Amino acid sequence: MTFDNPALKLSVLMTVYNGMPYLPDAVQSILCQDFTEFEFVIVDDGSTDGTAFYILQLQDPRIVYLRQENGGTAAAANLGLTSCRGEYLARMDADDIALPTRFSKQVKFLDEHAEIGILGTQVAPMGQARVGRSLILPSTNKAIVESLFKGKHALCHPTLMMRTQLLKQIGGYWKLKLVDDWDMMLRMTEITNADNLDDVLHHYRVHRGSLNGSKMRQLRFAVDYCIDSAVRRKENRSAISVTEFREALAKRPYVRQLVDSIDIYSRSQYRLAIAEILGNARLIGYARLMVAALCQPGLAFARVKRMLLGVSN
Repeated sequence: MTFDNPALKLSVLMTVYNGMPYLPDAVQSILCQDFTEFEFVIVDDGSTDGTAFYILQLQDPRIVYLRQENGGTAAAANLGLTSCRGEYLARMDADDIALPTRFSKQVKFLDEHAEIGILGTQVAPMGQARVGRSLILPSTNKAIVESLFKGKHALCHPTLMMRTQLLKQIGGYWKLKLVDDWDMMLRMTEITNADNLDDVLHHYRVHRGSLNGSKMRQLRFAVDYCIDSAVRRKENRSAISVTEFREALAKRPYVRQLVDSIDIYSRSQYRLAIAEILGNARLIGYARLMVAALCQPGLAFARVKRMLLGVSN
């Protein structure tokens, strides 16, 4: 179903592939927002579980259901983007929870700050048993851009609300089958300012299967390639292909490659530890956190400090 209102304030875009059993909670967290004037575009990326059945039985007229053959999240997001007609566009993941006031606070902020084109919120990890503390993301454009270029978390993609025309102006998401959100965020900050609200308005789900070592290696490679591409644009240098970038990484000194491998292992162990600590395996999680700390003491110290001093939610 579509809207006839040409002045629609907000479009919400979610892509999903085999989203059960977490999808219903994610969808309901959107439908129960205190800001209600939006269309909810859900793109099913060729799911083979009960995702399509669940979405199709929903009766909310705000839902726009699209389906494609499995082509990846970027292709699904770009398909959904063509149907988004709101002034603002909010992203959402199919296994997270948006807190009830998220949209109203983000819409109000964007209405009052014309210079901001991409807006996130503070977030907290959510495990099987409990919710953790806020990540404490930066809240100035300068700090956000600097962090993105350093490969540090600065914007949480499923919390973002953007000016739709700006996202369309940069061409949406890239077509490469790599992690696509970091590239989008960097390209958005090239044409507009970014910010994060101070409130925790989103819980992102962590579980043991969410990011293993292999996926972490793919993620870090994609982020590094995004950053290299952004630096080249900034310096008016020619872009290089993914293959060329991979070959350049392979030519680095062995010690550098070993350090990077240890970093990737530490990050994956930290992610697993958080899932276990917030789940039903706290002792195993803390033990795993110690292993991550031994691999990367400095990084582990920053993370433990974040866990202890973050904003509880």
